[in-house]
Amino acid sequence: MSRPYALAALSCAVLATVLSATAGAQPKKKAKVKKKVPVSTCAHFDQIDKDDSGVDLVVANRCEIKLSCSVAWTLKCVPRSGRGASSQHAAAFELETGTDQNTLASPSECGNDGWVIDDVTWSCAPLAPVP
Repeated sequence: MSRPYALAALSCAVLATVLSATAGAQPKKKAKVKKKVPVSTCAHFDQIDKDDSGVDLVVANRCEIKLSCSVAWTLKCVPRSGRGASSQHAAAFELETGTDQNTLASPSECGNDGWVIDDVTWSCAPLAPVP
């Protein structure tokens, strides 16, 4: 075999070896990244009437992290005669994963007057980790 053909044959053999080695190689797997779930999809809120004793405001944590939550409401006392009074109320708390918090919005300060619980709001945010 002459030198030019031998060099060409050697080049082809090296190229074939490189191509076959890379063709069989598996692509590198990316590290599995956990998607962040918005708190709005895993924290839940409900109101449960307790007849004359008020309304239970229930916040449930179905997230994979501890949450800092709050609920707020307005209590309006409605007397039989005259103008009623209203007062603001709120509660803040931490919720472990898989737990619920019941907060009673009580009309007890209205005495025997009628009452309305209104303007109920709630919010939750991830609890900042302690350094």
